[in-house]
Amino acid sequence: MESPSDSRDYRVLFFCPASTARLERIEAPIRRLLSRIQAPPAELTPIDEAGTLTEAGWKVFMVRSLTERSAAHALAAYVSEITCTLAAELNGEVLGLYIDVSGDSARICRCGPEDGPETFAGRRPVALGRTAEWLEVSPAGLSALFQVDMPDDYEPDAEDRFVEQKLREARQFMEQYRRQNKIST
Repeated sequence: MESPSDSRDYRVLFFCPASTARLERIEAPIRRLLSRIQAPPAELTPIDEAGTLTEAGWKVFMVRSLTERSAAHALAAYVSEITCTLAAELNGEVLGLYIDVSGDSARICRCGPEDGPETFAGRRPVALGRTAEWLEVSPAGLSALFQVDMPDDYEPDAEDRFVEQKLREARQFMEQYRRQNKIST
């Protein structure tokens, strides 16, 4: 039998476009998913941070467990699904982030209303770095939301650098493709 997960050890956040993000529009799809997967009770809480995320046009919402058992941990496998649902609901790009605070892992998903999900799972520092890049904010400001520190001595290894380079190239190709399709339509 699986042991209950402590709600303090996990976080799920959604970064939504500030122009369309309203709690009631975001809360309903998350409540439906929590009910469907029989997750522990939770509420969606806006994170009021007056910093680079707000300036970059993002509004942040966190799934907050109402019991000691973690609803965020239950949502880990559903980050992509709910991120894409929210992107369609808000008609804008949404980024979902699951992080294991006590461990060294994270999972992220970025989805637009008409795009498929772009996902990444891996070590926490790499995932937070990728999230910061996608949101166009500093990694240090992002890690403050989770009350976790980026290791001072973290240096990406050759594999991390290779993956980062390939992802940058893929994003450039995708942007070029999108620009060409907008011009030709």
